[in-house]
Amino acid sequence: MRLIPALSAALALLLAACTSVTSTVESYSTISADLAPKTVHIAPGPGMSGDSLAWRSNAQSLAGVLAQRGYTSAPRGEARLLARFAYTTAAPETERYPVRVPVRGIVGYESREVSEGVVKTVPIRGTVGYRTEYETRTVYPRQVSITMRDARSGQPVFEASASSRDTCDQTGKVVALMLGAVLKSFPEAQSGRVTQTEDKGC
Repeated sequence: MRLIPALSAALALLLAACTSVTSTVESYSTISADLAPKTVHIAPGPGMSGDSLAWRSNAQSLAGVLAQRGYTSAPRGEARLLARFAYTTAAPETERYPVRVPVRGIVGYESREVSEGVVKTVPIRGTVGYRTEYETRTVYPRQVSITMRDARSGQPVFEASASSRDTCDQTGKVVALMLGAVLKSFPEAQSGRVTQTEDKGC
């Protein structure tokens, strides 16, 4: 019976070593699968500064995700797609959430031989129900947005946004996971709730 608590503890440590972010994604795309060349120039979106080290770092994350989809970064005059990328982080919020706590009690009885020839009826203890308690956590609301135009036609070909509320206070790590969610099916559109996980903890 000691194995179950040990496995539970190991599972908790494993989960703590990961970062998982669920984003609500909405995107639209008219990019054809055979677009050529597959090159993208990334520029700051609304409210962003290209001189910001934070924006540059997150733009590198975006370039990395696009590279995984087969699209390489290029100077503005050489790129087929012109992308504008922005992200925002709102003030942290404290929220309460319910937790089910097991209630232990007597679930039955059994007969045990306590000494030679002496048998006693003893109670069996276990979970008889649950009660609800409330705990608090700090969440960080974030949003990312990406728009792209075809450099040849000047027409918009991709629009995407995502929002998340998570407990990780490392913006760069979360934005990278949100970008993975936004571009999960790129160049096709991806909408709905998308969870991205990496093996390093927050």
